[in-house]
Amino acid sequence: MDNRFKYMLFALLVVWLSPHPCKACTTFLLSHKGNSVVGKNHDWMVDDGMIIVNKRGMLKTACFRKRVNGRPAVWTSKYGSVTFNQYGRELPSGGMNETGLVVEEMTLVATRYSEPDLRPGILALQWIQYQLDNSRTVEDVIASDSKVRIVPGMGNGLHYFCTDSKGDSAVIEFLNGKLVYHTKDSLRFNVLTNNTYKDLVTYFENNEKLEKQYPMKAGNDSISRFLRAASMVEKYKIKSSKPIIDYAFDILSNVSQGIPTKWSIVYDLNNFRVYFKTYSNPQRRFFDFHSFDLSCLEPIKILDINASFKGDVTRHFRNYTRQINYDLIRNSFKKTTFINEMPEEAFKRLARYPDSSSCTQ
Repeated sequence: MDNRFKYMLFALLVVWLSPHPCKACTTFLLSHKGNSVVGKNHDWMVDDGMIIVNKRGMLKTACFRKRVNGRPAVWTSKYGSVTFNQYGRELPSGGMNETGLVVEEMTLVATRYSEPDLRPGILALQWIQYQLDNSRTVEDVIASDSKVRIVPGMGNGLHYFCTDSKGDSAVIEFLNGKLVYHTKDSLRFNVLTNNTYKDLVTYFENNEKLEKQYPMKAGNDSISRFLRAASMVEKYKIKSSKPIIDYAFDILSNVSQGIPTKWSIVYDLNNFRVYFKTYSNPQRRFFDFHSFDLSCLEPIKILDINASFKGDVTRHFRNYTRQINYDLIRNSFKKTTFINEMPEEAFKRLARYPDSSSCTQ
């Protein structure tokens, strides 16, 4: 890859990672009587997406421009995963691995990643894939900060909500160049939107009469969505007659922003089943995680998130190809208004990037 295209590709990915008014999102954990599900609304201007089955045993090198940000992270995936991707394979917006770890991202304007240091680097989206490849618990995710750092964007970026199979959760943020996390006793509410977690909880606590505030917080801003989601999660702990999957979708519907809410996803951590629906195809669909062969000797499987199926879509996954990756990348970038001038050659190079990974089995 020549330097001109390396720089252009990196610059455009960095711009995408910067906050944008319609990239909001809401994520939460809902638990009751040993059952745990994670719900996520993906709010964005683009609805294109691919569900990708990622394999264990893959040797990978992080995707970014070395001369700007030092050496890239290199690792071999310990675990297979299923991810939801818009801007290409290996750059997911969220997903779940075979141990039951879920990682999802949301925009946070206050994000400030660390300055370059001796740790190898990785882009903010690929950090999600790195965690799904290598981590079993939220403690593993937190501990990985000593091994890898996120490559800074334009001073802004993402924060993350993580949950593992034990039902433990963590909010992970990068503030003033340092990782800040909330988990266990410091994680009062298992909900995250687009303010720092500390600010969200402070606002909640300052509104003691939440039931009276609820009708006043019907907007789509981050605080309003957090209050509604947190209130509904708390209510489910007290009265839980509705099935947990249905109630999780009720929460997602309550905090939906309408057209900007492109995907709604519910991860069933106990049964390793993932439910989803999209703005383009509002039919609720699902697939069983353990139906997939996660050996890197077998072809990677993918599914168009908007395909016109309903119910169990496990059997509709097909083999991945570079052309499918290219089409996804090109369509998503072209529909993203502030980076739609990316040159054709850059699409092709980004589509080829996953070919640099190799099976170690």
